[in-house]
Amino acid sequence: MQIPDHLLNEHYDDRYFDVVNAIEEAKHIFFQGSRLVERLSAQPSGRRFVIGETGFGAGRVLVALMDFLDRSGLKDLDIIYNSVELHPIASERMLSVLDGFRPDTGPLIDLLAMEYRNIDTARSGWHRIVLLRPFGSLMLNLWIGEAMEMVSALDESCDAWFLDGHGPKKNPEIWRPELLQAVGDRTVPGGTCATYTVSVAVRRSLSEAGFELELRPGFGGKKSVLAGKKSVQLTAV
Repeated sequence: MQIPDHLLNEHYDDRYFDVVNAIEEAKHIFFQGSRLVERLSAQPSGRRFVIGETGFGAGRVLVALMDFLDRSGLKDLDIIYNSVELHPIASERMLSVLDGFRPDTGPLIDLLAMEYRNIDTARSGWHRIVLLRPFGSLMLNLWIGEAMEMVSALDESCDAWFLDGHGPKKNPEIWRPELLQAVGDRTVPGGTCATYTVSVAVRRSLSEAGFELELRPGFGGKKSVLAGKKSVQLTAV
């Protein structure tokens, strides 16, 4: 199948997303798979919720998250969103890639692109954007560089991971065992991971990294997707 030019990530010869409604796909795989509303509703007031993402791309998952939380009815949330991109795109390219979702999320796309335009993507390391939404505050910490560098540079462990790099066949580096082990090491006990891939190798690596895994129903013709929960280590007495 011919990939439309504006959706093709030329570094991996792969599209940025695989289904027509990739916003709803993200909600199903990452937010429902992570039980976000349930967990955010139950957490103590004033506690921030930390998310990690491997593969920022055009910001599709972040746009979906803002739309999801805007519609959730939750208030006064403090969300930290740590993501990474090895091959950052220009804001104009971001608008082009996300254009198909404009009828439902146009203002959010424009907001992200406007703020992203101020990032010097030629400079490696952390870049910060703060977005104020009806649900509260969302701080994007975007690492320009390699994923292992980003995970190693985190100041605190994550409550949830969205593993959203290109598939293992197209981008094996972002699914390598040592990186997924580092993800597990930077996950709080009881924290979660979610991803569209159900690759046997990825499942083995995530299991070895301490996640208890389950297959969930897929989306858009995909039979199943993957969710995991970090095992809670009980201290011997």
